[in-house]
Amino acid sequence: MKNIVHLDIPAFQATVEQVKDSSYRGRPLAVSTGSGSRALIVSASREAKFEGIQKGMFIKDALKREPHLILIDPNPELYQRAMLAIIKRLGYYSPLVEVVSYGHLAIDMTGTQSLYGRVKDSAFSIYKDIRNDFRLPSSLGVAVNKLVSHVAASYIQDYAELYDVIPGSEALFFSPLQLDMLPGLGATREAQLLDELNVSTIGLLSEIPLNKLGLVVGKSAYQLHQKARGVDESPVVPPSQTTDIKEEITFDEDSNDDILLNGALHFLVENACSRLRKRHQKANALRLFCRYADSKILSRRIQLDYPSHDEYVILHHSNKVFNDIFSRRVRVRYVSFTCENLVYSAIQESLFGYALDRREEQSQKIFHAMDCIRGRHGYKAIQFGHTANVSLAL
Repeated sequence: MKNIVHLDIPAFQATVEQVKDSSYRGRPLAVSTGSGSRALIVSASREAKFEGIQKGMFIKDALKREPHLILIDPNPELYQRAMLAIIKRLGYYSPLVEVVSYGHLAIDMTGTQSLYGRVKDSAFSIYKDIRNDFRLPSSLGVAVNKLVSHVAASYIQDYAELYDVIPGSEALFFSPLQLDMLPGLGATREAQLLDELNVSTIGLLSEIPLNKLGLVVGKSAYQLHQKARGVDESPVVPPSQTTDIKEEITFDEDSNDDILLNGALHFLVENACSRLRKRHQKANALRLFCRYADSKILSRRIQLDYPSHDEYVILHHSNKVFNDIFSRRVRVRYVSFTCENLVYSAIQESLFGYALDRREEQSQKIFHAMDCIRGRHGYKAIQFGHTANVSLAL
């Protein structure tokens, strides 16, 4: 039997902003997607929620409710650093920590009782760590799987710090809860179930025969039926076991200098390819992501013809979308480069002397030598001219 703890930090983005800037504390604050009339609230602090402001609300409607509402642009880099710090702290309790979303983390505490005692006690220790060291409010759910622990943490959020769902009582716990407590259901599906089946609680949903449910929701009927019964067999997957390699840069000063941006791209590709080779992997797809100073986001995904960890190949494809990504006159704040759909690679020996063509063989020798030099003396010991400017700016 598993023991899963779910950590829920409500209004994570807004709360982190309040921790960073003490002048925001105790005041209604919201993180928004922009300043236009169609811009939406991404995260609202507890003070803002007290004024009736909710996530997904239009800014114009939020300002009608609270004219003194503080609006700030999202800062994903800040939130990512906060999440990484929290993951590091949770690592003291278990090596299996999964980021579900901002402010939501699943911790597999199975088998830790001999070290830390009851899982419920460990969960309360986590609560105190998050409160004392990060000054973040939180709630925790303890259950036999990720789904039930997630719902338990959300349910107890406004009442207490911790909810422990006793093994075997999952269906009883779910029975009276409203449908909107079920993660991933969505308002559209919720309205559909209410209109066509007169279902308003999770308990009623679990009692609907599978064939009848299938007529309404289609192929997702079985999965939805299992969820309503509190069944979830998905494991806790830590970030270190994800299949992507990501490199990123946040510039100290926003810039739209093409030379600097091109150098940044080369820098990210070089580091990503070096990591690929160390892991004996190759990428099937690439993703270039850019965030401008005005919070505008642009992203492009590139599907490679064949898996590769060769800088020349990957740069050739990345340069094709360079102008699309960095086409605006607004300065750039953040750039990331991700290698996706990784596969393990092996060098195939040839019976006739050459498994690779001469150019590819030479490039592999060059990159191997550079990897060795950088591994011993650091990145700046040897580099291409393209990255000279960006390495000075880091």
